[in-house]
Amino acid sequence: MMLILLLIVLFGGSFFFFANLHPHRTGAITSALFFGLSIFLLVLNMGTHLGLTKTTNNNRQTIRPTSTSQGVQLLVYQPLGTTNNERVYVYNGDQKSPLPGKRGLAKTTRVASSVTTTNAKHATLTLTTTKYTYQNQLAKVLFAIPGTKLATTQQVAHFTVPKSWLVLSSKQATRLKQAAANPTNQATLKTQATAYVTAHVQSDLKALAAKAQAGDQAAQAQLANQTQLTQSLAAKYQRAFTRQALLKLSSH
Repeated sequence: MMLILLLIVLFGGSFFFFANLHPHRTGAITSALFFGLSIFLLVLNMGTHLGLTKTTNNNRQTIRPTSTSQGVQLLVYQPLGTTNNERVYVYNGDQKSPLPGKRGLAKTTRVASSVTTTNAKHATLTLTTTKYTYQNQLAKVLFAIPGTKLATTQQVAHFTVPKSWLVLSSKQATRLKQAAANPTNQATLKTQATAYVTAHVQSDLKALAAKAQAGDQAAQAQLANQTQLTQSLAAKYQRAFTRQALLKLSSH
């Protein structure tokens, strides 16, 4: 933009200062040529991003679930349109992170997104932003327009959540809330949970006992405190059953 301003001054000034002199024609023609060149460069800047380069920035933060149901963390999204290709995820920021704005309030991301489940204990959001920046200071002086920002070409939000979490649509989350509050479902789930946990704990203890009898020192060490081991296994399978049960309820 500075280039245009300078050339306008030069082009107009050549007539003003040399109105009665022959050289003003040469100056005017030269200025006109440079003016035309500047217009051409600006067209290239706007059309092919001359003087600009793409830079990518990754911002990673720990997040908390949208909500919790029966001890299971939920990440809820709202599909946009009918194709379900674009989603708005709702999450809570980590209260311990110095993030902009108020901490712990629900935030949304409305950019291209994906979700990966891992064995990690905490969920994270990595926001990858690609935008144009000036290649150098000269390009900035020539093409920068005061008060404007260069365009962001792409934003991608990648969520990484523990395997214990459930990723549900807003409709699924609503169905889950209604189903979980049903007394009949609560009684059924309680009975099923007891049978599921008991069967899996007994199976694990039996397998460990066989290994210990065969001389496996690791198995022997685990069985040394069978009460604590049983409680740990029960908690593990209770979480697994609850997650499976809630996922099933959300799909009905």
